Amino acid sequence: MRIYAMLAAIVLTLAAVCAYAHGDKIHLRGTLTVVTAMSITVKGADGKPVEVKLVKATTYTLRSNNADQPAKAGDLAVGDMVVVHATQGDSGLEADEIKFSVPIKAPAAKTPGSLV
Repeated sequence: MRIYAMLAAIVLTLAAVCAYAHGDKIHLRGTLTVVTAMSITVKGADGKPVEVKLVKATTYTLRSNNADQPAKAGDLAVGDMVVVHATQGDSGLEADEIKFSVPIKAPAAKTPGSLV
């Protein structure tokens, strides 16, 4: 019985750590629908657009071939999949970190009579 109590305590502790992993950060995940020099708009799974301001301290990471690579704001494009960690600022959400990946392009359709 003592072992079960210890296991339950460990599981509850891990669950609490995971719940607070982002601290006071707001976590957004979705697709970029608008990209400007000052902000991005993310459309989440619920379909609602959320605008996030880009600030000097924002860091950018491109996820490609299962590896993270440093990136810059200019690498962002409409259609990219993003995960944004943001903080509520005076004028709205401000991005602390943006991790993104470029959508995989579907292979070109074969046309009738092509040899490819």
